[in-house]
Amino acid sequence: MTSSSSSTDILIIGAGPTGLMLACQLSLYPNISFRIIDKNSSRNIHSRALVVHARSLELFAQLNLVEKAIAQGEFVNGGNIFIRGKCRSSLNMTSIQTDQQSLLTRYPYILFLEQSVTEQLLETYLNEHNIHVERQTEAIDFIDIDSKNNNEVQVILSTGEIIRTKYVCACDGARSIVRHKLNLSFDGRTYSESIFVADCKIDNIPFGKNQLTLFFASSGLSGIFPMTHDRYRIVGTIHEQKETDQTISIEEAANILKQRSEHFDMNIHDCSWISVYRSHHRHITTFRYRNRYFLLGDAAHIHSPVGGQGMNTGLQDAHNLAWKLAYLLTHSARDRLLDTYHDERSAVAKTLVNTTDRAFAFLSSVNWITRLVRLFVTPVLLQFVIQPLFTYSRKFRQIVFLRVSQLGITYRSSNIYDYGASAGNFHQTTPQPGDRFPYVIFSPCYYHLILFENQQLTKVNQFVEFIKKEYSNMIQIHDSNEEKIPLQFEGAILIRPDGYIAYRTNVFDIKHFQCYFDQFFLKEMI
Repeated sequence: MTSSSSSTDILIIGAGPTGLMLACQLSLYPNISFRIIDKNSSRNIHSRALVVHARSLELFAQLNLVEKAIAQGEFVNGGNIFIRGKCRSSLNMTSIQTDQQSLLTRYPYILFLEQSVTEQLLETYLNEHNIHVERQTEAIDFIDIDSKNNNEVQVILSTGEIIRTKYVCACDGARSIVRHKLNLSFDGRTYSESIFVADCKIDNIPFGKNQLTLFFASSGLSGIFPMTHDRYRIVGTIHEQKETDQTISIEEAANILKQRSEHFDMNIHDCSWISVYRSHHRHITTFRYRNRYFLLGDAAHIHSPVGGQGMNTGLQDAHNLAWKLAYLLTHSARDRLLDTYHDERSAVAKTLVNTTDRAFAFLSSVNWITRLVRLFVTPVLLQFVIQPLFTYSRKFRQIVFLRVSQLGITYRSSNIYDYGASAGNFHQTTPQPGDRFPYVIFSPCYYHLILFENQQLTKVNQFVEFIKKEYSNMIQIHDSNEEKIPLQFEGAILIRPDGYIAYRTNVFDIKHFQCYFDQFFLKEMI
């Protein structure tokens, strides 16, 4: 094997959804060099993760992929919960779509789209931009290079090639070689229950096609989820420890589902994939290590499948990091901008791991008290509290959807907002720095200043002219009236490239804005 050497700004390790999304986002910045490698010989062909939430659809929209994703998936239009064989709650998900204006998203849906299709869409996008995943290529060692003018990583590949890179982005999953080589702890635990998943066809299903359904029984939890082409995903907990996909047959899985649902006339057949795995909840303590290494997706956090959050969280990790790397490499951002990746995404991961852990523990626990509550108290709560609230309260539906869809994630506590990200006094309904700016999707390569004030006012005009003069290569200016933005706030709001609010003002103080912005960008280089 002949060794060769090369260099690149960024090396992405792992070409699952997280690594592919990171590559797609970086491809929007033509002056950045990067490579993406994967140890596997081909793309994943199994369905695996199914749920694509609204916030992820907004990312696909930035890449002009959202229509393709929607065309190849299935919207969920209902949800049912059966307990001890009886339907205790039936939720109409289409009511969320009528709440679109209050939710302030163009995509008020839960989309079921196979992970293999998600990966295909993203990799095809890269190929169309002349970027290709280097397969059967594994990183086997990392050597830090420290010198006065050079802080890089030397990555040794399985092919014999040696790559010098400024940043390593580990998107290589729960068994991350990068995390292992760096000796980073992955704190948490493994659940005692195993989970089976199978993709199949079902005849005589006891509810509508595009509905997700959960079955609670004394023996455990099972569920049915819609897929494309008249197929369904069936899942269930197994209290006996089964480690591999050879330890359960489709007949066994079907029998478990029938017993828990008490619908014995269902005919489950034509299984295309079945697997058994143990679920974990773990996360690392730092998402940025030794300045050069970043961990994303399952390499940084794994948790139970409750809520379909896993893949979506990895996509958001990639979206959060990509623009920060790009701005450091192309706009001479200060290094502290990269620290905010850890500040923002580690907090999200910790909250998610803890939340899904509590939910999964309640749904699957064999503890007699928990089981008693699940089987006899939960039906009453569903029938007399949750169902009426979901049916008649738009506010309740909004709270639930914003949380599940990841639209409600906020970075208000991030260090990026330590100094004066807000200038002036605002009404309490005005979005705050760190909140996702609702509804409108702009080019992801720029900051965007949205003006809600008359530009004829002297102080507003002076502020706008200052932005045009000093930051024209970074900030695009938008008039809310001219561009018919369906929102009305006071002052002006500055939107980050990832769609979150960076700054707001209604006093248009130029010095205040400079002090804030100069924290993260070298003024003489802007």
